[in-house]
Amino acid sequence: METSLYISGIGIAAGLIHFILFLILLFRRGKRAGEKLALVYILFSFLWITAVTLAHLEAIFLPVVTESARALLPVLALALAVGYLTCAALLLEYLFWPIIATAGYTWTAILLGATVYFLFVPPSLLPLEQMSMGSWVFFTLGAVILLTVGLFRSRMAFHRNRALYWLLTANALSLGQVLTLLPLGPLQMVGPLVHILGAIALLRGVLSFWLPNVKAVLRSIFRFLFLFTATALLLAGVVIAVERLTAIWGVSSTNVIILLAVGVTLVYLPLYQALVRLVDRLLAGVGFDPAQTLRDYSQTISTVLDLEQLAQTAVQTVSQVLDIQRGALLIASETERGSLLLRPVPGLGEVSTDPVELEPISPILARLKEQDTPLFQYEVEHHPVLREALPKEREGLRALEMEIYLPIRAEGELAGLLALGPQRTGEPYAPRIVEFLSTLAHQTGVALQNARLFAGLQELNAQIMQLNESLRAAYERLERLDRAKSDFLSIASHELRTPLTQIRGYTDVLNELVRSDALTRDQIARITENISRPVRRLERIINAMLDASQLETGMSFHFAPTALAGVIRMALEPWQEALKERRLTLTTSGLENIAPIRADMDRLTQAFSNLISNAIKFTPDGGRITIEAHPLDDEHFEVTITDTGIGISKVDQELIFEKFYRVGNIDLHSSGEYKFKGGGPGLGLSIARGVIEGHGGCIWVESEGYDEERCPGSTFHVVLPYHAHRGPCRWKRPGQEG
Repeated sequence: METSLYISGIGIAAGLIHFILFLILLFRRGKRAGEKLALVYILFSFLWITAVTLAHLEAIFLPVVTESARALLPVLALALAVGYLTCAALLLEYLFWPIIATAGYTWTAILLGATVYFLFVPPSLLPLEQMSMGSWVFFTLGAVILLTVGLFRSRMAFHRNRALYWLLTANALSLGQVLTLLPLGPLQMVGPLVHILGAIALLRGVLSFWLPNVKAVLRSIFRFLFLFTATALLLAGVVIAVERLTAIWGVSSTNVIILLAVGVTLVYLPLYQALVRLVDRLLAGVGFDPAQTLRDYSQTISTVLDLEQLAQTAVQTVSQVLDIQRGALLIASETERGSLLLRPVPGLGEVSTDPVELEPISPILARLKEQDTPLFQYEVEHHPVLREALPKEREGLRALEMEIYLPIRAEGELAGLLALGPQRTGEPYAPRIVEFLSTLAHQTGVALQNARLFAGLQELNAQIMQLNESLRAAYERLERLDRAKSDFLSIASHELRTPLTQIRGYTDVLNELVRSDALTRDQIARITENISRPVRRLERIINAMLDASQLETGMSFHFAPTALAGVIRMALEPWQEALKERRLTLTTSGLENIAPIRADMDRLTQAFSNLISNAIKFTPDGGRITIEAHPLDDEHFEVTITDTGIGISKVDQELIFEKFYRVGNIDLHSSGEYKFKGGGPGLGLSIARGVIEGHGGCIWVESEGYDEERCPGSTFHVVLPYHAHRGPCRWKRPGQEG
């Protein structure tokens, strides 16, 4: 009876405290989901404590009241277990927490309804108390397991500390419920008190994202208990010694106490200091000289001008005294639109080198610029303001797996961040450690500015070298093209003079025969044919020059439905005699497999004719030429023209598509249209490229190089769309950027 009264008194006080906690949360504005769940939990806690109190006041209330309260205790305890499991899942950011809440509270409501029903309609047909307590064990173990998994899965110290905090809170609440519900006599009085501590911890946890360092608190408690126990044992030994010595010596106990007090004092002070040093080895603290470390660090970085070396020096200095797992320098630079780009320079461990961009309106950027204090990754993920940052910013910082970011400023501006990962001890950074790291980051400012200037000079020097190389290559290209234009004048004059000479010669012969009246019909036919041949040759050269001139002003195209096989057939027709005379084997494949296309048939025929002519000219007698076609995708197909010719050198493989450019010795040019290595005006391939690109396609050549003995051959690739269009080619070559 007396125990019940004590429990009831403690229950009334506990209920009052729970009600105050409930009001604190109830009148808090802008409650987040975690605070709302905590509000529900504390409400159930108040109801549970009330039921506990009523169940022990049998002398005041009627039995129906106390029995009803006692019957509701297991169901209310189940509601508490469901509530805490839901809170744990939400705080650990598991997406399935609404499922837990719905299922748990639905089951609780069913048991509550059954319990109330059988209170008014006895006897109970179901073991409701056992079902409620079994469910309480299930949900309580679920919360403990969930928090334990979160504790061991977390790699960040602050997240691990958070999980440990909630795990201890769960244990306190569960222990309070167990001590209260089980018939443990006087120990039942401790239950509500332990539950109060758990409820206060719950309220503290949901109202602030900064939680105490649980391991440090536990170590401090252990330190106090250890020293308290050692001192108590020593004093107890003194008391026992006084009693024994008084009995043995038969002297006054006062004299013995004075004598022992002097002796114990001489022993206790060094003993106590030894005990303190022994215990302090278990505590987190600064086990090095910060001032000496900072002096050594300042001297080391004064001569460092390389960003990577600076990052390694800074991070490894910290690693030597704190044993961190990873670290990096984040170099800060502003973009044109005002955002801040953080480029990681790894210093220790595996660190992502992907840059992190903070938008101009980012709360993280505002925090770094406005406050000269360290930024913790824990803040980025849990601070109400910083959580409003864009997901890409938070994900970018999370990918670095850093624990703390220390601002590095140069001339008052943010130059970068010293990013450090968690300590191997798994504990959050202590305040004294953070102060040391902040000073080290401040000392890094000047060195970082110098290293950035040096890196800028190196980059500028590399750009100048690259520019010089580009200018050299452009100069060589211009020289080649200039020589090609000069060669064109020589070749073109010969190409024009030869047919004109032939025309003039046959015309003179015709005049002589007319004057001598010796002209027969067969002679007229033969002479006119000989005149017609150079005229056609002259016409083709002039047309090629006109087409080449249109490359600058823009060729005109008339797209219409056509077939690739027909285009290739017409392109081959003028070269049948050449193939036969040079004993060249030409094969085609895949042309019929290409669906009908929309293109300028005449222009496309001209382009392929020029490519076939080029293959004939640079393939020795008896060689092979292969024309193949195959689809690439739904919009494009490819045609390749492969020969077994003398090949093309690497430096010429792009230049051959320029106007007037031709390979080989210009003295070997010939007015023959298909003679081996016979040159022309150097316009055929440039016209072919202009036609292909005018259809929205692309053309390039591949060859091992130039070799007249081995004859490695060349392959011209032509990619065309099924439906020709103006504009650049939409198909990209494998490995081609953009």
